[in-house]
Amino acid sequence: MNRFNPTKVISDSLFQKITEVRVRSNHYVQDIAQKRVRRQTFVPSGRINIVAADHPARGSVSVGQDSFAMANRHDLLARLVSVLRSEWVDGVLASMDILEELLILHGLLQEGGDGVLDRKLLIASLNRGGMPGSAWELNDPVTGTDVGTCREYGLDAAKMLLRVDPKSVDSLTTMMACAEGIREMNRENLPLILEPLPVVRESGGYKVVKEPDPLIRLMGVASALGNFSRNLWLKIPYTRDFKRVVQATTLPIVILGGDRASLDRTMKDLGDALNAGHQVRGAMYGRNVLYPSSEQPVEVAERIGKLVHEKKAGTAERSVPAGKHSRNSN
Repeated sequence: MNRFNPTKVISDSLFQKITEVRVRSNHYVQDIAQKRVRRQTFVPSGRINIVAADHPARGSVSVGQDSFAMANRHDLLARLVSVLRSEWVDGVLASMDILEELLILHGLLQEGGDGVLDRKLLIASLNRGGMPGSAWELNDPVTGTDVGTCREYGLDAAKMLLRVDPKSVDSLTTMMACAEGIREMNRENLPLILEPLPVVRESGGYKVVKEPDPLIRLMGVASALGNFSRNLWLKIPYTRDFKRVVQATTLPIVILGGDRASLDRTMKDLGDALNAGHQVRGAMYGRNVLYPSSEQPVEVAERIGKLVHEKKAGTAERSVPAGKHSRNSN
């Protein structure tokens, strides 16, 4: 992994202030959240590049051979801030504790004229209880925030994970939780990004089945959950025969990153996914962006963002980059 110095982004004293704010001013986060400048529309350009950082809330903190890479919160927050400063990154997916920390940093940095979250998308990860290797892994209830908090804190969307193994009754419990999550977000007219993943049990846990046929079937099930699908996005992995996969829905799709891969492979797969159909509208990568093997996180994030925003599937039209609004985008 390339050397990254978190103190160049967030000084030790600034990192310590996060805890100080938590101790002395528990209303600070809400105040900053309500003052944050939000986008007038969710996707002004029709495409999004989101960095995912909700892994620790499920106990998943490993990257490559480092079993606890994501457990260093100073380092993780610095990587996120460095990426979010880029105009080619639209926002962040995280659990509420990390979103709170970013909001605190936004407020503290804004005092020096360098707020990082204005016009960025803040997406809350809702169900993080299905810890890898646990006896209840596929029983994945909402252990995170709720729709009321999303509204109160001015969050822009939420995300839920739906892993399905037909041999596990726990998958039905999670499916019902996802359906209710969709209904609750619909009541507030907020987008929900649903991640439907077919899985198979292996020793020590579950493995995602990255094959078109089971993914296509599950996408049909996922699209029909809840009371209506007008606010629903799908987050799915790139697979072979991907044109068949995207033909299974009219819902907008973002591509998930999964385990860290080489940058060349990541870019090729994403380019192929974007060209597979008009439904593919962006990327939601985590470890591939935040913990690249050789490049700096912001370099990877910008390469992905430029590919997402400059390339519309099937056309040469250039989209507006994150944070840059065209005159008629709102």
